Amino acid sequence: MRTLIFVVAAYLFGSIPSALIIGKKYYNKDIRLEGSGNLGGTNAGRVLGKKAGFIVTVADVLKVLIPTLLARCFLNFNMAALIGIIALIGHCYPVFAGFKGGKGVSSYLGIGLVLNPLIALIVFIIWVVLKRLTNYVSLSSMIGCFTAPFIILAVYGPGMAFYLMLFGALLIIYLHRSNIKRLINGTENRIRK
Repeated sequence: MRTLIFVVAAYLFGSIPSALIIGKKYYNKDIRLEGSGNLGGTNAGRVLGKKAGFIVTVADVLKVLIPTLLARCFLNFNMAALIGIIALIGHCYPVFAGFKGGKGVSSYLGIGLVLNPLIALIVFIIWVVLKRLTNYVSLSSMIGCFTAPFIILAVYGPGMAFYLMLFGALLIIYLHRSNIKRLINGTENRIRK
């Protein structure tokens, strides 16, 4: 029963559409109608500005980090990974925003920060280096996220946390399928220097 409560609460907490709330309340804009249409920090930054993008990114990390951290405290390591992934699904498919959310990169980082901050730091460094080398946020994000489960595999072995984090990484890659097409076609947006 306690696990079920965690699952439902994590999904609902992850479903809070940070970008939509900030965009409408402070900028009078529905970012679903502009840019990529995603409810994530990258699109918020493009549509609303860097400050809003940063705030949305932090909110997207926290809304997954908090339920994951609570699960780590009151359940266990593997269940924390499960609860984190449920919150991530809430972010990507939010009940409060017509099941159309963000692509989950920042939220995925929130799970990693709870499971192992050092692993999250390594993944973040990989993302930063790749972003600087390629100028593609999407490509850097996909590769960075995909490395996380394999670092967990190396540290903790082939347990439940590895498979859950692998599922999360594959979900993020799936949500970037339009970016992948643009990368192949050479039409993907590069970050401005």
